[in-house]
This record gives sequence, structure tokens and C-alpha cells, in this order.
Amino acid sequence: MSFFKNLKCIDLTSKLIILLSILGLLPFAFGLIDLLINKDNLFFLINIPKYYGAIILTFLGAVYWGIVLKDSVQNYLSEKFKAYIVCWSIFPSILAILNLILRDNLSIIVLATCFIFVQIVDEFIIKYLKLPIWYLRLRRILTILVVIVLIFSYFLIIDD
Repeated sequence: MSFFKNLKCIDLTSKLIILLSILGLLPFAFGLIDLLINKDNLFFLINIPKYYGAIILTFLGAVYWGIVLKDSVQNYLSEKFKAYIVCWSIFPSILAILNLILRDNLSIIVLATCFIFVQIVDEFIIKYLKLPIWYLRLRRILTILVVIVLIFSYFLIIDD
């Protein structure tokens, strides 16, 4: 709850990022509700948590492109570190596409594991880059919620 108490201290753009991030959970929730209510006759033709999760996982890597592009102007990171960041930034999208290729329901658990893995890497990178603490806290909350939705989705699917 301290995360939300500190929202008074941040600027409008940061608040908008937080709001849109939280609203970004809605497709996960809609997909989970669809699996729960319409298990045998899904409203959506695809497993929304799985496919939307792959998109979001890709986005989490893409954030680092923006960081490196911004640093190209400010030059506070070494070229070697920027190269590592750029290489890391495509890794979540590779994980996401490989996960979409898997047709097995287990791919949802693999996707949840990918979110946890990306979060662990982000914990180190975000602290090293000295990004705002609210961003790290937001990422933690969102990752936990996404992983919970994916796990519930998995158990709803295998329950057939």
C-alpha cells in the first residue's frame, strides 16, 4: 500500500504510466473471466492471457530500447553496457514467440516462468540504471498479478 501513498510525490506523466499499466491488466482479466465462465464455448477465439501475455513480455524487453536511445544523447552508460542492454531487450520477445509456437497448455506455465525470469533480470538492471523506485514497485505488482492470472488460466484449461 505504500506504493499508492507515494503517488502524490510523482509527476503527471509517471501517474499516467502507472494508470495505463494497471489498465493493461484488463485483457488478462477479461481472458481469465472468459475461460472461467465460457470454458466450453469461449467468447474469444484464442486464449487471451497467453497471447496478450506474449505481447506484454515483448513490450517489457522493448522498454530498454528507449533507455538506450535516451542514453545516446546523455552518454552516462558505457558502450559495452548499452550493447548488453540492447541484446537483453530482444530476449523477452524471443521467449514470447517460442512460447506461442508451443501448442501444449503447459506453454502458459512457461510464459508465467518467463515473466518471473524477466522480472528478476529487471530487478538488477532497473537498480543499476537508477530508474525511479515506483517503476520497480509497479513492475513487481504487475508481474505478480500477471503470473497469478496465467496460473489460474492454466488450471482452468487443464480442468477439461
